[in-house]
Amino acid sequence: MVRAVVGMQFAAIVAVSSIGVAQQVPDSAKADTLAPRLLPAVIVTGAVVPMIQSQFGFASAVLDREDLASEPTAYAGRALTRSAGIWLDEGAGPGGPAVLRLRGGEEPYTQLLFDGVPININGGFLDLQGLTLTNVERVEVARGPHSARYGSSAISGVVQLITRQGRLGPPRFEFSADGGRATRQGGQARSELAVAGGAGILRYSAGLGVTYNRGVYDLPHDLRSEDASIRLDATPSLAWSLTGTFRFMDLDSKLPVRDAGATRAPLDPNQRDDRQRILSSLVVGFAPSASWSHHLTASVFRDHFSYEDRHDGLDPSQYPFFVFDFNFGLRSVLDRERVEYLATKEFQAGGSRIAWSYGGELQWEDVTDDQSGDFGDSRTEFDRASRAAFTEVHAQVGSALSLLGGGRVEHFQGLSTEFLPRAAVVVSLVPQLLSLRAAAGRAFKAPNLQQQFLENPFTEPNPDLRPETSTSWELGAQVSPTGGRSSIGLGYFRQRHDNLIRTVALEGTTKQTNQNLGRTRSQGIEVELERWWTDRWRTGANVTWLKTEVMDNAGLPADQYPVGERLPAVPSITGNGFVDVTLSPALSATVRGMVVGEQVVFSERFAGQRITLDPYAVLGMTLRWQTSRHAQFHLRVENLLDTQYATAFDRPGLPLTAVLGFRLTN
Repeated sequence: MVRAVVGMQFAAIVAVSSIGVAQQVPDSAKADTLAPRLLPAVIVTGAVVPMIQSQFGFASAVLDREDLASEPTAYAGRALTRSAGIWLDEGAGPGGPAVLRLRGGEEPYTQLLFDGVPININGGFLDLQGLTLTNVERVEVARGPHSARYGSSAISGVVQLITRQGRLGPPRFEFSADGGRATRQGGQARSELAVAGGAGILRYSAGLGVTYNRGVYDLPHDLRSEDASIRLDATPSLAWSLTGTFRFMDLDSKLPVRDAGATRAPLDPNQRDDRQRILSSLVVGFAPSASWSHHLTASVFRDHFSYEDRHDGLDPSQYPFFVFDFNFGLRSVLDRERVEYLATKEFQAGGSRIAWSYGGELQWEDVTDDQSGDFGDSRTEFDRASRAAFTEVHAQVGSALSLLGGGRVEHFQGLSTEFLPRAAVVVSLVPQLLSLRAAAGRAFKAPNLQQQFLENPFTEPNPDLRPETSTSWELGAQVSPTGGRSSIGLGYFRQRHDNLIRTVALEGTTKQTNQNLGRTRSQGIEVELERWWTDRWRTGANVTWLKTEVMDNAGLPADQYPVGERLPAVPSITGNGFVDVTLSPALSATVRGMVVGEQVVFSERFAGQRITLDPYAVLGMTLRWQTSRHAQFHLRVENLLDTQYATAFDRPGLPLTAVLGFRLTN
């Protein structure tokens, strides 16, 4: 079914492209320059309809194309760490599998989208290893509970990567490449070719990217990523619009670091994984009037994951901890199809505006797992459907008051129906100077298909399993003194997670099963600062103080998850600050520092003793040299002071690394 839907979408995209005429529009676009003051951004992530970021009510962040170009990096995870409240958990060390944790939430509590298509696998799990920024225009982050808009897994927040939109005019080509290495191994290279333009009623963009990273250990990660994307936008008439996107991502990597660490056990020469992601969407818009619009979206997603490990000949009895050394293989394929209808009606009266949106969603997903090796060969196949209906109202009352409210009803096959409300308010007390905001909501995460349906000699399914749920609220203030050249954001949030799914022994049998047990809580303070001192230089910083707590550890080892203690792999403080300065018309620089506070981790990554890692700070710098209108060179240095730190127990972080690159445009 996936192949059929992809084929139909691709045919529709090609048909859209045939509508365009050959007439070329003169290129009137001028080079973007840094604004001398902070301008309000329009965001498409979080709310049902696009809205001004300052009116949203929930904490959010935007990294636009200029931000991404000023500090070039190959990987999305690295760029995201510049935003408040985001922690990239590299539990296997640099270059290995990595997960996002927003506001201290677990890995499946963050929904990640490409152009509106969620790429989390079933149950919300997401690995950011090797995920690149090929042909990405901007990255948006909406923190807080957003299941009212995006359904399952949008508990701690939503991250969306948006593909570049073409502009009318002749083709604009861009080629960028860089390469370098660390003081200890760490060779890396990246290249990307992109094109964008448009004529008549059609705009287009496309990109091809390739990255390689050897890794910093004696045995290499040899992380390779290939990414190809295309986006087509067409406006056949004033009332109709079509947007088609297609993206293919391929990852291949060795996994030399065992769960026990990088030095306590020999590195593994026989462990590796690879993943292919295919996603495509087609959005058809119809606006019969300026105040009434309809959108129908069809999307497909395929995640093909393979893992392989072979016996290394180790003697497990030599180690006081468990060392995995078996022949084992896993091939998992997830197919997901989704259809969404969305309508919006706007009302205006005087200086006020109300936008009422409503819609529904249907989704089908199936998973096939093939296992091989010393534990026997097996195949399991699961599938389920879900359906949802949602509504949202955004009211802008003059320039002083913004109200957002709505909810979603969602039902996954075999699970109870969830009602997911949320609301937010923003009050401008002093126009252009001081505003206050408050927001609250309920969110949920559906169990993965294996937790819900798996049955074998060791596991019993649980037909009464319920989704994990969360309730949270936040308060904030935004201050913009000095005529808009400064911005100060303050926020406090509090979250509670209930009905956590845990695997426990099934009483009276030798089997295990999954049950809803346990509760956790997190709270924190987020501070964001930015200041334009002159048109030539600016500074910014953000910091998040976070406190997590195990409230109920039923089903978990009490020594690993003691009640009242904090959750593992969540730093108490994360933050970074930057200075961006234009030294001359041709030379500019950005200096950025990152601070990570104390955190508790396990000695064997997912289990073992609770160990406290020391806090650390690292400094980086990017120099940019504009040699001509069409050429720019850059030098990026990470961990400038070669600070010694650990990403997890017995997993050293990235050493001093230098990368030299360039960008060419026509």
